[in-house]
Amino acid sequence: MIRRIGTLVVIALVVAAAGLAAALPRAATAQDDPDIVTTVNGTAISREAFHSRVRFVRWQYLQEIAKLHELTAGNLGLAAGRVLTLLDGLRDPDALGEAVLSQMEDELLALEAAALLQAEPTPDDVRAKRDAFFGLWTGVEPDELAADADAQRYIADWYAAAQSVSGLDPDAIDAIFATEARWDALYILIAARAPTEELTVHSRHILCRFAPDEPEPVASPTEAQRRAALDCIRAAQARLAGDEPFADVAADLSGDAASAARGGDLGWVPLSYLVDGYAAAVETARPNTVIGPVETEYGLHLIEVLEREMRPLSEPDRAQVQRELFGAWLDRLRQDATITRSADWAVGIPAEPALNALSSDVLEAIDRLE
Repeated sequence: MIRRIGTLVVIALVVAAAGLAAALPRAATAQDDPDIVTTVNGTAISREAFHSRVRFVRWQYLQEIAKLHELTAGNLGLAAGRVLTLLDGLRDPDALGEAVLSQMEDELLALEAAALLQAEPTPDDVRAKRDAFFGLWTGVEPDELAADADAQRYIADWYAAAQSVSGLDPDAIDAIFATEARWDALYILIAARAPTEELTVHSRHILCRFAPDEPEPVASPTEAQRRAALDCIRAAQARLAGDEPFADVAADLSGDAASAARGGDLGWVPLSYLVDGYAAAVETARPNTVIGPVETEYGLHLIEVLEREMRPLSEPDRAQVQRELFGAWLDRLRQDATITRSADWAVGIPAEPALNALSSDVLEAIDRLE
């Protein structure tokens, strides 16, 4: 009756979003300008900027494939998942264009949010993001890049090639590094609002499954399944009313084999790990009192809460809550924004640079992979 964390973010999300939605501008812009592909809260993204970014991303995809070819000594099968993802993007300009434009829209939202939340990255933050990127590509430690002549030549050549292919000037390229640093700053700010502890419950249960022979949940139980589960519950209640130990009844009747072997005991479980219905019931149930039947997607339960207390989240759990909180915050930001795309935003999405820009040995390695 366990699930992964998914509910802890709700309260923190309300806090994180408070005031932000009201502060964002709400001006909508009519899309009759052929040079505009979308507006975000009244701020336009031009077709030229969009197409330049698409070309830049395509070029980066090609650069990454070539680098993976180098790192794997020509055996792209060692990085097959990533390479195939890059190839899919390059071969589907419309899908890649959609992804790029959505990212650019998000970047405008991030720019607004960072200003309102005072989370704008410093020049040092942007420089660190840029140096980390080039450190990966050159194999030089970020703090040694400035003194490394070969690395500096690589960086200069990289900027020149990026500008030649995409049309983005160096300032526009650096703005991408600034955007990445801005996302980092926003993540730190929002993630810090994630809870550090959670209600944890020690409970035991008797499960009467809707589908006893199927371990998976049942979205819509039939009337026959529901009646059978209720008959099972009544049998369990009758035995408990006759002072038979809970553990014995669970061992005999519960459809949760793992806990049935322990007399129905689930042990200590964070509330957010429990399935809906079960979690709601044990959150407020009086300890040492059997409640139910409680319905979940698995069936009907008789539940007894043995103990309940707040406990610190483990580091992996808190990290997951932070990721979920940030994702929910970003979804809220999108929902509250006014984003208006032109009807013809997808016209003319670049399909260049294409795979034929790769060297013949890389193309041969791709053929072997596919």
